[in-house]
Amino acid sequence: MRGAVKPRRAVRFAAVAAAALLAGLLPGPDSAASGPDGKVTLGYACAFPAGTAADGSGGTDKAVVQDVTVALVQNYPDTAVVGKPIQPGDLTATVTMPRAGAEALLPAGTTALTGAASLTAHVAQGTSRADAVWPGLTAPSTPLKGDEDLVLTFGGAVPPLTVTASGEVRFTAGELDLKLTPVTDPASAPPDSPSTGTDSASGTDSASGTDSATGTAADSAGTGQAAKDAADIIGTCAPKPGQGDLLGTVSVPGTPGGSSGPGHATAPGGSSAAAPTPRTGSRAGVGKTGEGAGDGAPDAARSDGRNTITLASPPHSGVHDCEDPPEGDTDPAVMDSIPRPPNAVRSPGPGDPPFPPYSQCGYVTGYSNVFKLKGAAVINDLTKKPTRVTVVQKSIWTEFTDPDPLKQYFEIDSIAKLALPPSDTTFLTFGFVPVTARMELLPKGLMTVVTVGTSNLGTITTSTIYGKQELRLSDVKVNGVPLDVGADCRASAPLDIKLVGYDRSSLTGRPTGPTDYGVQDGGPLAQDDLYIPPFTGCGSHGENLNSLFTSAISGHGNSLNLIQGPLCVPIAASGCDPEIAFPEPPHH
Repeated sequence: MRGAVKPRRAVRFAAVAAAALLAGLLPGPDSAASGPDGKVTLGYACAFPAGTAADGSGGTDKAVVQDVTVALVQNYPDTAVVGKPIQPGDLTATVTMPRAGAEALLPAGTTALTGAASLTAHVAQGTSRADAVWPGLTAPSTPLKGDEDLVLTFGGAVPPLTVTASGEVRFTAGELDLKLTPVTDPASAPPDSPSTGTDSASGTDSASGTDSATGTAADSAGTGQAAKDAADIIGTCAPKPGQGDLLGTVSVPGTPGGSSGPGHATAPGGSSAAAPTPRTGSRAGVGKTGEGAGDGAPDAARSDGRNTITLASPPHSGVHDCEDPPEGDTDPAVMDSIPRPPNAVRSPGPGDPPFPPYSQCGYVTGYSNVFKLKGAAVINDLTKKPTRVTVVQKSIWTEFTDPDPLKQYFEIDSIAKLALPPSDTTFLTFGFVPVTARMELLPKGLMTVVTVGTSNLGTITTSTIYGKQELRLSDVKVNGVPLDVGADCRASAPLDIKLVGYDRSSLTGRPTGPTDYGVQDGGPLAQDDLYIPPFTGCGSHGENLNSLFTSAISGHGNSLNLIQGPLCVPIAASGCDPEIAFPEPPHH
């Protein structure tokens, strides 16, 4: 009997350990900061520049100042270690503007708003000061409701920082930059009210009414016209004096004043913090570089060589060339599935010489979201030797004989090579058990890129990226103890990738926006329903962990939320120097 008890206990331990792993694998947005929730509500005065007018005419000759209330919510870790990153939690900023003030800013016919924001957090430790600029806070499309106040909720991840000495680190709220994008309904606006563009907030076929075969815009509001985007409204907001503006504090234990070496306060762009400089007023969502440390910072904090705060600098690729073009062709099954007009002509045709192969390359990053775990994992982390995607154009399809520009057809087919690096994750399970694991997505052949759209006025261009990736798990450790999942722990079938991006810049009067995607220019790509098959090969020494991984991860409802940077085209000397640009990671 004793011989039967030991394996059963081993299996039970493995099951508990695997459950701990699965509870934390692909951690959610709050996992980075374990401290208690912090919330502060502040009054801000927002200045909108001259030219802002409710009728969209740009007819005002002086700045518009509007009072708003901003509720800031963010988690902070209780403690940190000298020289190790301090990672504040995701930031939520809820901006409330009186209805009368909103009506003074928004063009006639505005039905909803989207937006972006950037918060400056003043960071202090002892006499050291630095300004951390947190861009990339975004607000989803929010409808205006009757006579209610305007309420927009911005959210996003923020970069870490490190300190080189012990002592309490304090975070306080500073300036807030806003970019408001009105969405107007032409049917509700006066006849002479200018309105342009289309509703780009949703980024999906069903929301925009896009016919993905032809790229034309359908009537999403039942008015006979698509909803419109007006020009962005930019504002710079300053907190009113005399308020408690503390966002949070982090204790860094050790000998007071002790340091691991001479510290240096560094601004987001990498320049040293100096005396406070006048604010220049940047657009929301774009980090400011080279700004001074916090207001009222003592001169001694910068003259003794012992500034302690180092802000995270944006990563740089340092790469300015592409790999050799991949060999191969588009997937025949994908090509056969595209609903082209029957008289569309392919080039190069049968017997024609192929297009000269030349590489275009760039970076893509983002998150894989797992529905059951309500969490996300980083894909191609830009801070950890990311890989490039290489694209080669293979063919085009055209049909321009129809005089109706909305019925004309243009398609570009390309192949893409993308081999993603492994993703190593570290997290706490049950709040105290550290777990590490490695996730790999291995390409099964080349990807096929199909772009359909004529760029004729009033049309939408749709790009779809098809491919297959094998999902594997390895190097699992629970509290530093290896959990042997075997050498072949993987999803039982490759994942079917179908990423979609839209370019709406050809819609009447609408400029290119942050939700637009083009193969050359990059932009957001998404797959809303990524099916993960059951797992196989997980476990060793007679322990079968397949069912645990399958029950915790496999199924529908998972998604990919990625963003691609602009492509470098060496043959055209475009986008490669001084380096290939990284995209700004999306919020998960």
